[in-house]
Amino acid sequence: MANLPRLLEQLEANLTANGVQVHWAENGQEANAIALEIAERVQAKRIIKGKSMVSEEVGFNHALQAAGIEAFESDMGEYIVQLAGEAPSHIIMPAIHKTKQEIAQLFADEVPGVTYTEDVDALIQIGRRVLRRKFAEADIGLSGVNFAVAETGTLCLIENEGNGRMCTTVPKIHIAITGIEKVVEKLEHVPPLLSLLTRSATGQSVTTYVNMISGPRKPGEKDGPQEVHLILLDNGRTQAYADDELRATLQCIRCGACMNHCPVYARIGGHAYGTTYPGPIGAIISPHMLGLDKTYPLAFASTLCGACSEVCPVKIPITDILVRLRNEAQANPQTEEATLRGSGAARTVTASAVWSVWSQVYSKSGLYKLASWFMSRGRALSPSEQGAWTSSRTPLVPAPKRLRDLMKDRKA
Repeated sequence: MANLPRLLEQLEANLTANGVQVHWAENGQEANAIALEIAERVQAKRIIKGKSMVSEEVGFNHALQAAGIEAFESDMGEYIVQLAGEAPSHIIMPAIHKTKQEIAQLFADEVPGVTYTEDVDALIQIGRRVLRRKFAEADIGLSGVNFAVAETGTLCLIENEGNGRMCTTVPKIHIAITGIEKVVEKLEHVPPLLSLLTRSATGQSVTTYVNMISGPRKPGEKDGPQEVHLILLDNGRTQAYADDELRATLQCIRCGACMNHCPVYARIGGHAYGTTYPGPIGAIISPHMLGLDKTYPLAFASTLCGACSEVCPVKIPITDILVRLRNEAQANPQTEEATLRGSGAARTVTASAVWSVWSQVYSKSGLYKLASWFMSRGRALSPSEQGAWTSSRTPLVPAPKRLRDLMKDRKA
């Protein structure tokens, strides 16, 4: 990560030498515009997609549909949520929130000629029959990238269903899209990362398919796309990179381990977060993509129990970053403390005044003794309505005696 700028330049140079066309996008709008330009040039009407969270991040499907181009998900989980008109609720298992009964009813309602069945194998075969036709009909295949190797100009994709290999091989044009942080220096660095990713994501020692793409079809080869394009997306990642503490956020390999162990995510599910990336990783990466002003509540929707940091295979200090984002949300935008886009969004005049008084009282012994005396004697004046706290809890009321008073009574 420390060498990211240099590695990105090396990656672009080697990909270009391999015949891959590299595009840079500052935000989601630019990324979609690049893909649309490619599609319009070849008069594409259908795009088949492998699993790509970055394409979800930029709203790729909606942008293409607005331009009259069909974008069809080929990952089984993504296909299910697309049929349902929903977003993924997990970065590895998009349809984990659905039961087989719900999927059976969805297929019966949305797939022509299909009758209701709860047989899982039958449901998989139904999806397979639909997808097989789509692979053959597609003008463009789109994929994500798990790791991009700067040394060789290679795009690494891992999967279990084979749809990623179909998307990147059958259509005449392959468009890959990824964040700028997914670069590793050498090919020999990939196997340890593959082991970490698959074990942390699904408990496998290795995925079923490991695809390595280093260019378009060469003369004499029987398959592969005629063109390969790579879109390198920033979308707030350089903001995280510029900060020594927040830079660790970009180490994420999208395994989903933090979500699988998070007690908050387990209770509320991914859709409650309202962002592309839910769970602990979403809470720390979404502020850079969408702005802290739109996402700061996510940093507070955590128990700081540390389960996410403990299981993270690349050792991102998620809880430390959550605390940092909480401080940023409360920071004064006019000071050097505010370094992120949207810093100070949670700051209010009333809260600032309350915490200023609190800091004065708790930093001076005499003031603290006097304030605690008044609170214990005036406990009857405590308000019965205390904002969000009393929506599900009893009001907070000071104790009739302070701890120091209780200790005095004990000594007496």
